[in-house]
Amino acid sequence: PQQSLQEALSMLDSDDWELKKKGLFNIPRLAESHPEVLLCRLHEICLAATSEVTNLRSKVSCSAIVTLGELFAILKKDMDSEADEVAAVLLPMVWNSPEFIQKAACQSLGMMVEN
Repeated sequence: PQQSLQEALSMLDSDDWELKKKGLFNIPRLAESHPEVLLCRLHEICLAATSEVTNLRSKVSCSAIVTLGELFAILKKDMDSEADEVAAVLLPMVWNSPEFIQKAACQSLGMMVEN
């Protein structure tokens, strides 16, 4: 699990948008199966994901938004310390983006509030 997390974070550092998308997809899967691995590096993970929310490649941006919402749904209260920073990145996406990005941002913000 540690190695899988490191690989996912390395993918986010890549210039290849498809690798970024794959890394973002893998993070919530790790949170479901090995939450303890993510908890010790949660801030780093959230910073990496939030930095991709404004990616010019809309598929990467949307994946980052969905990933953040899934982390709130899976990790619940453990994500409380990240809520302010994540909300500050997601809120502008609600009114300043294409419709599918707006929907993803609204859903992720909803998951944040519910959990």
